[in-house]
Order: sequence, then structure tokens, then C-alpha cells
Amino acid sequence: MRQRVLATFGLALSLVLSATAHGQGETEARSKVPDTNNAVIRGRVTLPSGFNVEGYARITLRNDQSTLSTLYTNNTGEFQIRNLSEGTYYVQAEVSSTKFDPVVHRVSLGRGLTVDLNMELREKKDPEVTKRLNKVVSAAELRQAVPRAAKKQYELGLKFVNKGNFQQAATHFSEALVIYPEYLAARNDLGAQFLKLKRIDEAEKQFEMVLRDDPKNFNAKFNMGLVHVERRRYPEALSVLNHALAIDSTRPVARLWIGIAKLELGDLESAEAELTRALITGGDECIAANYHLARVYLDRGDLAEATRSVNVYIDSAPRGELIKEAKELARRIEQKRK
Repeated sequence: MRQRVLATFGLALSLVLSATAHGQGETEARSKVPDTNNAVIRGRVTLPSGFNVEGYARITLRNDQSTLSTLYTNNTGEFQIRNLSEGTYYVQAEVSSTKFDPVVHRVSLGRGLTVDLNMELREKKDPEVTKRLNKVVSAAELRQAVPRAAKKQYELGLKFVNKGNFQQAATHFSEALVIYPEYLAARNDLGAQFLKLKRIDEAEKQFEMVLRDDPKNFNAKFNMGLVHVERRRYPEALSVLNHALAIDSTRPVARLWIGIAKLELGDLESAEAELTRALITGGDECIAANYHLARVYLDRGDLAEATRSVNVYIDSAPRGELIKEAKELARRIEQKRK
């Protein structure tokens, strides 16, 4: 399996891969109602078999800027959201069962329209299979004729990445580069390990070398943005991460880190918009957006939304890299609410 992109959550760093929002798609309007400010979204949540969900599914309504409301289906999986104005919305359905991924539908809602949704949950896939399917390979990498011995060292490096042994992984990536110095994937992933080991200058050098030979390499450009994040150079990080998005606009993880950089700069409105978009389009890959959204809401003084968001992260990622910080944040919010 090939992990390609490095992300840092606080001071912890880990390789991340692309993901797409589940079930995202346009829906059709079914019927019209006369009131221009009284549009409706109604729907039903089902299992992949077509049967009703067991218990109640949680429905979250968002737009591009923020979370608008949260509600639950009835015991047959049906829900209805009234009094909506014209615009684009994202409707997410999720259940407490760990067997199913959330599903998200994009709804373009016209004036006074009623839209019907059939939200079919999807069984979770093997994460290793998903990572292999979603790995990103640049055109320059595809053209490389990598010697078998170098590939073997690279694959050994990836095994140690999966085990969390970043020093040993770096050793194997370095061995691959001794055999084949032009090996772009090995050089990028060596830089990723240096970032994890807090060897920032060495990491930056590796990413610069990749970008010299492959200027449109998303992974190296993204990782260079994270170098600036580590150095707390947030304006520079924003510039580089936006360049990464220009290379591949489908990667929600870049929006996640743009949102984090905006938050660190105190731009709460822009941070909320980017983090919400990353969460909607990135799914589990961007689950940390919930934690950072809680920080946004706390800074804004919205304790109810801060509580909701941090609890979503704690419930969804009980072993996540930010779980310690999230629990501390939840404690602080609770103290403020007393």
C-alpha cells in the first residue's frame, strides 16, 4: 500500500490519502410549493439492502459556510427539513453503527421547491483497499522506470510507516534513493518521515528536490505547505496550500489545512467555511475538521455548537491523533457552560 501525503494534527503528523464524499450527487426537485421561502428537503435513510435502519439516523444540514441544523429520523428512517430558502445544501445521514459510512447528498434547492432524497448508507470498506485505490501518482512518477531493488526498499519503507516506525521507514526510503536517486515517490515519503521526526530542514530539502523535477507534484507541494505550518508561518502555508489545490482541486485534505491556517490567523469565518467544506467532501480523511470547528465555535462564543463538534470528533475518532486535545477542549467548554 502506498501512503502519499503527510498531514500534521497539532504537532503530531501522519500520512493521509485522498477520499471522496460518500454518495455526493445532485438531486431532482419533485414538486413545487408557492412560498419562495418555504422550500423543503425530505427523505428516507435506508440500509444497502433497502431495509430501514435500526434505530434513528442523524441528519446534518450544511451549506458551504456552516452547519445549519441537526435532527433525527423517525423510526422508519424518514425525515423532513422545512422553511429553507433557495441555495445549495449538503445533507449528511449517519448511524451509530460502525458498519456503515455516512452518506452525503448535495442539493440545489430552488425557490419554494420540495426535494426528495433516498439516502442509502454504504458498508465501510477495508481502509487498506481504499488507500490503494485512492493513492495519487503524478505523471512524472508514472514515467519513471524504477529498478526492482529500489522498489523493494521503498515497499519495505511503507511497511514501517504503517507500523509507526518512522526512523526505520526513512532508512529504507534513503536506501531506495541510493539505488535510484530520481525516485520521486521515495524522496517525497522520505521528506514525510523527516517531518514526523521534526527534522524540518531536511524535510523541506526533499520536497524542494521533488518539486524541482516535478513542479506539479501535489503531494510534495502539499507537504511543503505543512513545513510552513510546522514553522507557524501561516500566510506562507496558505499560499503554498492554495497552489496545491490549483494542482488538484479534488483533494479535501488541502482545504482542511487551509482552514486550520485560517483559524491560527484568527479568520474565523473563512476557517469555518474551509473546515466545513473539507468535512463534507473529505469524510473520515478530514474527521479532524470537527475538532477545529469546535475551536472556531468556542472562540466565537457558541458553546452549544462547540460542544456538538468536539463530541462528534471524540465519538468518531476515539483513537484519533487529536483525541487528547479534544477531551481537554471538551472539558474547557463544559467549564464555560457552567
